Amino acid sequence: MPTDDATQPCADVPLVTTDERVALFRLVLLQRLFEERALALYRQGRIAGSFYDGRGQEAVAAAAGLALGPDDVVCPLNRELATHFAKGVTVAEAFRNFLGRGDSPTRGRDGNMHFGVPERGVFPLVSMLGDLVPVTVGAALAFKRRDEPRVAMTFLGEGAFSVGDTHEGLNLAGVWQVPAVFVLQRNQFAYSTPVERQMLNTSLAERVYGGWSIPCETVDGTDAVAAFDTIRAAVERARAGLGPQAVEAVTLRIHGHAAHDGAAYVPQELREAYADRDPVERLAARLALDGASSAQLDQLRTEAAAAIAWGLEEAEASPAPDPSTLEDGVWAAPLHGL
Repeated sequence: MPTDDATQPCADVPLVTTDERVALFRLVLLQRLFEERALALYRQGRIAGSFYDGRGQEAVAAAAGLALGPDDVVCPLNRELATHFAKGVTVAEAFRNFLGRGDSPTRGRDGNMHFGVPERGVFPLVSMLGDLVPVTVGAALAFKRRDEPRVAMTFLGEGAFSVGDTHEGLNLAGVWQVPAVFVLQRNQFAYSTPVERQMLNTSLAERVYGGWSIPCETVDGTDAVAAFDTIRAAVERARAGLGPQAVEAVTLRIHGHAAHDGAAYVPQELREAYADRDPVERLAARLALDGASSAQLDQLRTEAAAAIAWGLEEAEASPAPDPSTLEDGVWAAPLHGL
């Protein structure tokens, strides 16, 4: 089928099957539609704090999640909802957490992305970027010591390269040669700081390989098919005992750092450069070129929208936290001498 001339289709990568391309499309749609609905809930005052969406980065999140095996673990950040979904976290569970429900993964203690479902291999988010690098390395070291064919993955942005934990963790990953995969989301900004004002060498791939001899490939982060092919290959190299791997995915954070940030600092020319690179539409264009009809693509969109509606309905029907459990899971050291 012909595609919209304004949209650049994803690459045609023979190693990525039709079924895998469709699975990627379902995941990017779920993240896009979930975040659009959650942003509306935030603006209605139903989500406390703020909301951090990954518009423009859905392709990387979907690709990374789909590349992992069922026994692998992942430490996602706040723009990787598709990774959660790929690992089996449900839309209802995610909505429950954002709405602060008592049966959410954090049992109402958090109304944002600081949650995980460890039994499905998703570790909870630590808000300070870079802090999950040593956590990931520790998990990968455990797999290596137990001789288990498992991989640990986490995500980094430019801002994390100004944090000591990142450098310490990457160094140990290299020294210990653990089965870890680091997905470097180069989305052009660390909050509002352009990457060129943060580091002299703006190639994260060069920094990772030059600093710690960790192999790192660079891929178009708006192309879900190419990203999946590249990340999957990195995962399998790590699983095969070839040590830590990294992938630099180059994209643009289309919205601000969070819902309260209008991102006026993003140059218009940069926005225009990515205007035809929407990850969802690029993948739709690829599927159309592969032979998918408009009706088939509409059906996939309808199914994703129905999953979002059902998940939100389930979450809204969930109970509020029981105030009597407020101190459950809280540990405090005794004050000696009192």
